[in-house]
Amino acid sequence: MKKNCLSTPIFIFDDHVDYLQEWYHYARKFGLTQCEFLEKAGIKAKAFLSDILGRRKKIGKRHIAGFIEALELKGDAREYFTLLVRKELSKRPEDRRAIIPELAAIRKRNLSTVLENRTLEYFASWRYPVIREFILWKGEATTPAEIADSLVNLRLSAHEVEQALDKLTKWGLISFDRETGAVGPADTGTVTYSAMPHPVVNDVKRTLIEASINAMEDLPRDRRHISMAIKGTSEKSYQDLCRKIDALRDSFLSQQEDKDSVDRIISLNIQAFPVMDIDRRANTGEENRS
Repeated sequence: MKKNCLSTPIFIFDDHVDYLQEWYHYARKFGLTQCEFLEKAGIKAKAFLSDILGRRKKIGKRHIAGFIEALELKGDAREYFTLLVRKELSKRPEDRRAIIPELAAIRKRNLSTVLENRTLEYFASWRYPVIREFILWKGEATTPAEIADSLVNLRLSAHEVEQALDKLTKWGLISFDRETGAVGPADTGTVTYSAMPHPVVNDVKRTLIEASINAMEDLPRDRRHISMAIKGTSEKSYQDLCRKIDALRDSFLSQQEDKDSVDRIISLNIQAFPVMDIDRRANTGEENRS
């Protein structure tokens, strides 16, 4: 077996060091040493790979080609690794943001490599859960155009809807009536995000967050509820907030609805993330004693 035959594709990683750690953990099982890797990469510093894996040093631009050679990356995998390193090296936030869509585009081209089962592919695009939910509550859809015309702040052509319907039918997530040509719900239980690769989840979230911005600008207040708050908090309070967010999501998913009263499909997006760090050592002088 080849030393770089890691079954986990690089495209599910959003950090090149995470990928290197997984790759080397696998490769060393077949006797590959760090010295051999660095020799193939054309790098003479003996501890360099160890420093990279331990995040004590960074791969410089001059090292990228050597790492690609040692990892034996080709095509999109080669480009993807390069972009991950460039993202890490970028000092300006706008430069990092410009790389993110490029990474997402490569992931999209390689979904067949990234996705291992029906559940992962189902959540790789917002279109599958949104269309399935529409059919579940509508009860029936007669044409792809009907579904395309029902979208709000998200856009698909009738042809793209038809392709999504073919997939959902193949997976058994909706049913197809050959006589009428209509599609309807299928009783297949709940599908969750639990096994979804983190970078692919982010691609979907990014699309829905952009849709929320459009909703805020284009829809009247009674058609959307978007709020924002900024507040100082402790680690304990933050963890408590996360538990409440999870509980809210679970409550949202489990609430019972009268099927005939449902008149819209909504996306619930809640984010909690730091925008500043407060260094308490600055107030106690601890930084001078450490």
